[in-house]
Amino acid sequence: MAALGKIKGLLRDKKGDEAVSFLLTTAMLVLIFLALISSMIYIMQYYNASYLCRRVVRSIEVTGLYDETETMDIISGMSNDNLEDIDVQVDAVYLSGNKIQLRQAFSVTMTASYRIAVLRFGESPIQIVLPIEVKVAGMSEVYHKE
Repeated sequence: MAALGKIKGLLRDKKGDEAVSFLLTTAMLVLIFLALISSMIYIMQYYNASYLCRRVVRSIEVTGLYDETETMDIISGMSNDNLEDIDVQVDAVYLSGNKIQLRQAFSVTMTASYRIAVLRFGESPIQIVLPIEVKVAGMSEVYHKE
């Protein structure tokens, strides 16, 4: 009976309410801050992928042809290790081989993925894979004689 009275007394006691409230509020603010930082990192990776795609488009515009090895050299030389599974597709009307005629429009679609680690338990982290897709249009600046 005395133990039941002590428990009721502890439940009615309001000492420490503000401390618990402060700790919960602080924990929520830290989680919100971490979510904002993660989203900003993802946005920066999207801008990085967009810049890479614009560089590939500019290279095709200047040379007038799509060379897959040159494209992958540009991407591997400029990209960081955070972007994974990078794939480039060029949609164009080719004159012969990979040549694109003067003032012929084309588009480059680049897809990649970015992983955000949510939690880490030992060696296997829990990750979220976020897709990135960028599409940029261009126009050839080279006249190819047939």
